Amino acid sequence: MKKLITLTCFGLAALLFTTLAVTQSSCQKNTTCDVNILVVDTTATSGIQVPVVNATVYLSASGYKGAGTVTGTATTDNTGHAYLSFQLPAIFDITASGTVSGTKMTGTGLVQLNVGGTATATVIIH
Repeated sequence: MKKLITLTCFGLAALLFTTLAVTQSSCQKNTTCDVNILVVDTTATSGIQVPVVNATVYLSASGYKGAGTVTGTATTDNTGHAYLSFQLPAIFDITASGTVSGTKMTGTGLVQLNVGGTATATVIIH
């Protein structure tokens, strides 16, 4: 009888610990960092920002003390936006290049990504 009670208690304890381990979300934290880059041109429009379609957007972040580099590349859509996602936060250098009216143009910027959020930046090319 004591053996049955001991085995039952051990089984319930194991079930309780297994249930807690499976249902806790602390290890399932969302670390995705999204970024939305808008590429615009102002050269022929008296300062009015015009979205640049099909521009190439390149993001680059170097690790602490040079311990690696994270990069991403995207092309802007018909509204001038490029979207990227990364698994960890970082501060990225942005380089955007595109062709406007037959002229190649480039621009640069910075963007800081935060865990679970969407960062935005506008890059003016000229």
